[in-house]
Amino acid sequence: MINHTRVTLCLAPVLLALSWQFRDEPLAVCTCTSALAGLATWCLVPATTATFKRVGLSGADLSKPSQPVLAESMGVVAATVYLISTFLFIPAQFRNWWTTTTQAPRTDEHGSPHVFPFDRLGEYLSALLSLQSMVFLGFADDVFDLRWRFKLLLPTIASIPVLIVYYVGYGVTHVMVPVFMRPWLGTHLVDLGSLYYVYIGLMAVFCTNAINILAGINGVEVGQSLVIALSIIAKDIANVNSGNAAAEYQHLFSLYLLLPFVAVSAALYYWNVYPARVFVGDTYCYFAGMTFAVCGILGHFSKTLLLLFVPQVFNFVYSAPQIFGLVPCPRHRLPKMVVESPLPRGLVARLQQEIESDNSAGSDGGSSEPASAASAIGTRPNTENESAEGTIGRIRRTISIAMMSFAKGKPPKARKSALALASASSGRRSRSSSARRGSSSNSSSSGSLSQHSAYMVPSRTTLEGAKPLGLMIIRLYEVIGIADVERDDHGAMVSVNNMTLLNLVLVRCNRLTESQLNNRILMIQVLNSVLAFIIRYRLSHLFYYK
Repeated sequence: MINHTRVTLCLAPVLLALSWQFRDEPLAVCTCTSALAGLATWCLVPATTATFKRVGLSGADLSKPSQPVLAESMGVVAATVYLISTFLFIPAQFRNWWTTTTQAPRTDEHGSPHVFPFDRLGEYLSALLSLQSMVFLGFADDVFDLRWRFKLLLPTIASIPVLIVYYVGYGVTHVMVPVFMRPWLGTHLVDLGSLYYVYIGLMAVFCTNAINILAGINGVEVGQSLVIALSIIAKDIANVNSGNAAAEYQHLFSLYLLLPFVAVSAALYYWNVYPARVFVGDTYCYFAGMTFAVCGILGHFSKTLLLLFVPQVFNFVYSAPQIFGLVPCPRHRLPKMVVESPLPRGLVARLQQEIESDNSAGSDGGSSEPASAASAIGTRPNTENESAEGTIGRIRRTISIAMMSFAKGKPPKARKSALALASASSGRRSRSSSARRGSSSNSSSSGSLSQHSAYMVPSRTTLEGAKPLGLMIIRLYEVIGIADVERDDHGAMVSVNNMTLLNLVLVRCNRLTESQLNNRILMIQVLNSVLAFIIRYRLSHLFYYK
């Protein structure tokens, strides 16, 4: 097993030395501090798990047969480390402005002496203020389970610092008109004015909630965030040396925020991927969404960011009938876990019949029938034979229950009682040999439990009480093949799969394990990033340039 503390203590001095060696290169310092933040998160997550459980921040993993209890809200650990690393990076980012090693005084475009870039510092601090506010609000949601109306309002409030800085420092509110619309509008630019700030404010709300909606299985929240962040980093690295000083700063600004984010997210993904050891909670979802929103707004690539969020946009539109109350929406819409037993189905059915017959016999009087029959013919019942038959019946019933629990993937309590009852009924065997057999049986049974094949199937919701508009949308979904509708004998719709991208993938792929489902979602996210870059850099000239 990896010793996380020892690895961190070995690598931390190396990273600190590299940071000092390249202290005049902010991007190199940011890379080293990001690696340190990732190592710190890697160590702190398992170290704080017991503390989170002790204060009640824990929950059962419903996608596992044994439903283990895991620590929740561990995203606050990653977010805290992220904020500390970005705070520590502030002096390194502006180090060249207050050192005496500069060869010539800086001048602006007019040739006058250039003062300290307070505008850049303001942008960076406003970004951190919005992120810090969103982390606090996300943790409050984990603790108090806020209503949806607050989840829409709070990101809007948290994005105010970024919107103010954008208004003061940049203030561009015009958008480019596509080529085919220019003859109608008579211009290639349209100034949206205040509507543009409404747009970027809504984008902040959407990004924070989009990650939270597409969740429910191990690793999917952090995994999709990592894919989006790495895609933006690849875009920034490809364009950072474009020769335009303003564009270069925007790409560097995005890198300064996303490099530590990728580091802490990768460390958290190590503990959250299947089989998860911790839950990230709503804190991480809000933190990740606001990080992307801040980078898109202040980095001036909001349209490219929306292209990277196409799976999340589709998930929101697909879920809209349930989100807006047109179709009944259960509290948890995550896929349903089904355990497939390694026992033959015929044997499982026969065991179930035996258990049901024993239960019905016990409720009707059970062992009193032989005694009453013996008294009716005037003979004394053979109590020794009856006790032996009763013991054999109890052993058989207990073993049947144990095998059924094994077939269903339940904890081996019934199997232990069956083994104890069987060993107690055999008095001619030595205690040492029974102990050896008991230990070997327990180990083999626990090993057999791991052989169960647990897979995911789409969860469903009833259509009782659905609005007419919701039923119309479901019929449309059924026609285009993105809904699995169950109907009664009269053809009326009874139930439908919960409308999330996770359940839709299961509808199209029949059944998948939790790990396979997570990999499918991440593959969709990767393919979408490739398609987004093709649209942005290969096809955009067809719509915006002649």
